[in-house]
Amino acid sequence: MKQAALPSLHRQVSITPLASFGALVTPAHSVMDYLDLPVDHLRALARHSKIVLLRGFTNRFSGQALADYARHWGRIMTGSYGDVLDLVEKEESHDSIFDSLSLPLHWDGMYMPTIPEFQVFHCADAGPLNTGGETVFVDTVGLLEHAGASVRDTWRAIETTSCIRAVSHYGGSVRSALVVEHPVHHVPTLRYSPPVDAIPGFRNPNTVIYEGLDQASMDESIALLHRCLAHPAHRYEHAWRTGDVLIADNLALLHGRNAFVHGSKRHLQRVHIHADPVLINTGFFP
Repeated sequence: MKQAALPSLHRQVSITPLASFGALVTPAHSVMDYLDLPVDHLRALARHSKIVLLRGFTNRFSGQALADYARHWGRIMTGSYGDVLDLVEKEESHDSIFDSLSLPLHWDGMYMPTIPEFQVFHCADAGPLNTGGETVFVDTVGLLEHAGASVRDTWRAIETTSCIRAVSHYGGSVRSALVVEHPVHHVPTLRYSPPVDAIPGFRNPNTVIYEGLDQASMDESIALLHRCLAHPAHRYEHAWRTGDVLIADNLALLHGRNAFVHGSKRHLQRVHIHADPVLINTGFFP
């Protein structure tokens, strides 16, 4: 998709790059509402740039208002939490997404029957400055483009089975090829979540079984994969500001979280948007 396909959006806002991927959208006028922006154009921008960050607009979402906005993007994928998941620290939870520790890279829906195309995040409270909690995104499409044909061919031979203890709205096991086709753009992407073995106190760690290569080749390939996932050329760490709305292509990206200061009141809200047609997670088994 070419940026020239968005003339009416460009007339209303400023669009600038976030990093090696992603687009920052800010209002052209001092008073402007998210709802003034054409969602069809934002969706096209999100599919092109993989991340769209809306910042500096006047309105703030609370509770169901975020779901009402997200429905303009498509059909909402609901869970036991309803339409909107509140990502905030909870002392009593057994789920690591509700603590303040770092979260490993993963894709949403990996331990669920369906996989959403988009994540719509709203930052209800960023917490104090310099307390961590950045959301980490990795562009797996760009990573694979730059990895080289021989590396891609080796990674295509790998299959993983990831398992995690069931919690409130996800859990079980998923078997997947390491390299899969993006269902919308039909380009190679990575589907991977590294095993958690070095985060003390992590509430529900996952395990990973690797298949497809001999042990020496597998060890070398996974070590290279981890180095590539950490490389800044394909990685964006988003420092939240209160009021940010961020839309991410869940099919092209992996994401995780940097640790944040315990008790810092970081509060994100998230809505999942189904692909059309709905994308079934064929490798999932509870």
